[in-house]
Amino acid sequence: MKTTKDLVGEVVTIRTIVGEELMAKLESVTTNGNILEVTNVQVVSLGENGEIIMIPYTLTGNDDIIQLPVRHVLSITNSMPEAAESFLENQEPEDTNTEEAEPDTFSL
Repeated sequence: MKTTKDLVGEVVTIRTIVGEELMAKLESVTTNGNILEVTNVQVVSLGENGEIIMIPYTLTGNDDIIQLPVRHVLSITNSMPEAAESFLENQEPEDTNTEEAEPDTFSL
């Protein structure tokens, strides 16, 4: 059985206690396992046509690493390979075009 610490370095899917589904890269588990440090956090949602979309977790935040208290996490697991691949592809540096961007999408 994998522990949360075994997932460090992996693209993970996190379900929060309020029902949000997040995808992120798990960088570390700190403070006696009470804090998850994640990067490139995306909120997973459904688009108008039922496609899965990923939206930035924070629109105005400036930190590279987000700290999530485990008391806010219902579950954490490896992301599905197709979803993880799409997530990693979308982590490449974005251009500086200021026009409104479309959310990232992928199909399973």
